[in-house]
Order: sequence, then structure tokens, then C-alpha cells
Amino acid sequence: PPLRTTVLLCWMQRAWSPYCYRSLQGKLPRPTLWAQPGLVVVPGTNITLWCSRPSLASPEEVTFTLWKTGTWQPLQNQNSADLWTDFSLPSVRPEDTGSYRCTYKDRTASDAQSEFSEALELVVTGSLPKPSLSALPGLVVEPGKHVTLQCRKPPRSALWRATFTLLKVGSPQPLQSQSTSGISAYFPLLSVRAQDAGNYTCVYSERMTPYQVSEPSDALEIWPSLSAWTGLEVASGSNVILLCWGSSWIPRFALYKEGVEGILHSMEAHEDQGKFFLTHVTSKDSGNYSCSYQLGTNESLWKQPSDALELLVRGERAPIGRYWQLPHSSPSNNLIIIRSCVFFLFFLLCLLLLALHYHGSIPLGKFGEKRMKQRG
Repeated sequence: PPLRTTVLLCWMQRAWSPYCYRSLQGKLPRPTLWAQPGLVVVPGTNITLWCSRPSLASPEEVTFTLWKTGTWQPLQNQNSADLWTDFSLPSVRPEDTGSYRCTYKDRTASDAQSEFSEALELVVTGSLPKPSLSALPGLVVEPGKHVTLQCRKPPRSALWRATFTLLKVGSPQPLQSQSTSGISAYFPLLSVRAQDAGNYTCVYSERMTPYQVSEPSDALEIWPSLSAWTGLEVASGSNVILLCWGSSWIPRFALYKEGVEGILHSMEAHEDQGKFFLTHVTSKDSGNYSCSYQLGTNESLWKQPSDALELLVRGERAPIGRYWQLPHSSPSNNLIIIRSCVFFLFFLLCLLLLALHYHGSIPLGKFGEKRMKQRG
């Protein structure tokens, strides 16, 4: 029997893996599904969906099956002794848009089938007019803040109910989806991080057949952000930290100051952030600052700078160890002050000498001895 065969194989190979354990329960570990060249494509693109199973204790041949949400029958079946197989979707059309999953089944045990893989959302664009995408409250977002992306259908769209999908350039899968009867969908990005910066687009699709999907909206870019840890208004002599952040895989950050030509400072990125330290700032450091980051490995290609951040350094503090003078003092007043100080110091010196003479710390000389004899 298949169950006895599975137990024997696991015992012989001493491989009580998840495969063995779940085979005895009638389930196998879930496979992985991915797509080439991508999940957001134009009509006519050839798509390959790869289904991969975990490394099993038994190299028995399995049957891979591709499923699409909304259909009861499997789309394709493939028998293979390898750990993966591929399913081809040639020249895809808008109606191919949807959720895909795959499973595999041990051919030696008819009741041992895997769990479903995670769903892949395939989007075939282009048959409906493109929507518009905007950001609320704006495109420049500080770390930890919230931003909402609004995807809006064209005003003359005849669709009553549609599914809106948010996409990010470079992301293998759609970020969020929403079905609504309104003309807009709102996608919240909560507590944004550095890796959330980048280019976003959205599409909308018809829920009923014939299935149609819009062209992608124009890209909307979440810009790098510049913020000051110590505040924007500081006292002279203080230290200021300017924090710049952007999207993932940034090699370098650059800091600019309005009125200064070229890059003020540059540094290598650390965890998608750049920290610029301005030490012992003075009034000369007041001004508008912005930051940018390098695009890829091209050292001459930099992202458009962030919005300006104005730094205000309050009045100068008197440096320690430096002299200061009274306001509105004239040269004659200064001379009087100097002479008075000299006279006062001379008077103190005379008092000190008299005190030393009185206590006998300083010899009086011959004249002093003569006076002492006369007194005696």
C-alpha cells in the first residue's frame, strides 16, 4: 500500500523530514510559485510560471498542477521527477489577469497532495484608459509618518465596480488591491520606512467578464526626505544631525546647501540612511539644505534633491577665553580704565611688601638696622 511504502522509505533513509511527517497525514509541504519575466505585463507577453517543491526524502515522480482562482478545473498538469517544473502562458491577454497557485501530488500515493502555494497576482494591462495617482499629504515623507496614495479612474469611465491595484516599480508582486464602486481607491502606507521610497503606479480592472485592465498610471515617486534630529532652530556652537533617507540599495548620499555650488558633503549609505553631522555651528551655517542619493553604481547620476530644510542658527555666543569690551566705549575711556587698573595693582603690591616687612620675611638692610638701634 502507498502508506506502508512511504513509512518504509522514510525508515530506510532515516529521513523523517516534513515530507515524511506530512505524507503520513495525507499532506505535503507547500511549493513555491514565481513568474518570469514579471507579474505586471502588457498583452502579448509570454509568461512562464515556475512551481518548485521542497527537497523530499523520496525522489518519486510527482504531478505539478497549476490553478487559477475562480476556475474549478486545473489549468495545466506536469509530471516530473525534478524539484520544479514550468507552466507556459503564451501571449497573455487581459482575461489572464488573476491569482495563480500551484500544487504537487505524489504519484505513488493518491491521497498525498501538497498544500497550495502562495498566490501570485498576474496583471495584464492596457485595455482601459489609465488612472491617475496622487499622494496625500505629499510626496516627501519623513520616516515613521503616514502617506495615502489615491488611485482615481478617468471621470468618464463606464465601470460601475472595479478592482484597484497598487504597484511599485521593482517589486515582484502588487502591493495592495481594493474593490470598490467609487471612482477612487485609497492605499495607506503606514509608518513609512526608507525602503518605501521609490516609484509607484496603479491600475484598475473590471470584475466581470469580459475581463479588462487599464494601462498603468503615470509613475508617482516618493522622494528622499531630509530631517533634523536636533531641531531646525539651534544655538550657535551646537551640534546638528541631518538625516537623509531614500529607497533601498542606495550606495551614497549627498548633502547640498543653497548658495554653495556642488555637493557640500557625501557619505556611504548605512541601512538606507545618511547621517550628516554639523558640529559647532555658527550663523554662517544657517540656510536651506537638501539631500540626494546616488542612482545605482553610476557616480555621476544622482536622484533629484529632496525638498529644502531651513536651518536657523541663533546669535553668536562669546567664545570661552576671548576678551570682550563694554559697548560704546571710547579710546579715552579705555585709557582711564587701564590707568586705574595699573594704579590699583601698584597699591596692592605696596601693601604686600609692607606686610612682608612687618613679619620679618624681607631683610631691612643697613638703614633699617640703624633705625632699630636708635629705637633701642
